Amino acid sequence: MKDRSGSAASVGTGYASSTVRDVLSERFKVSRIDVPNQFDEGHVIKKGTVLRLQVDGVPAGMLRTTQINTKSPRFHVHDYARVTVGEKGLIRAEPASLTLGNGTRLVVLDLKVDRDRVRIFTHTLEPVRLPDGRSAHGCTEFVFAFDPATLARADIPTVSARIDQWLSIASAS
Repeated sequence: MKDRSGSAASVGTGYASSTVRDVLSERFKVSRIDVPNQFDEGHVIKKGTVLRLQVDGVPAGMLRTTQINTKSPRFHVHDYARVTVGEKGLIRAEPASLTLGNGTRLVVLDLKVDRDRVRIFTHTLEPVRLPDGRSAHGCTEFVFAFDPATLARADIPTVSARIDQWLSIASAS
């Protein structure tokens, strides 16, 4: 579902407030990446909001692309490392091939608001150096869990405060 601005944010269920979705869609503008070939994949071609990671040691899946055959276009395999931030600040993170440090700049590729959570799908703005000297873009899904009543009543200050502990806005487009 696209909102009036054309962003890809969506409400996953009918229980979350559309106000939350609208406010977050305005705040976190979606970016687009290019995946024309395996040598230049992940380059941001349409920059939305740039975020700055506020914590160290966040896992990220290495950007992967595929194509059905040699004549089809390449597309992003949505292989994100998931980081879940619970209501009380407890986190659960999946192991991944990359680790992102405090200050890493990220762009938003998608945003979803469900009945009890906000999901922000991110991609590193610049490639991250790998231990073997190569570099690759990283992908992380941040899942912010909320009491369903918080999202239903559109408690924007509470939602924003939880996200801001992890992701601050570095620049907006």
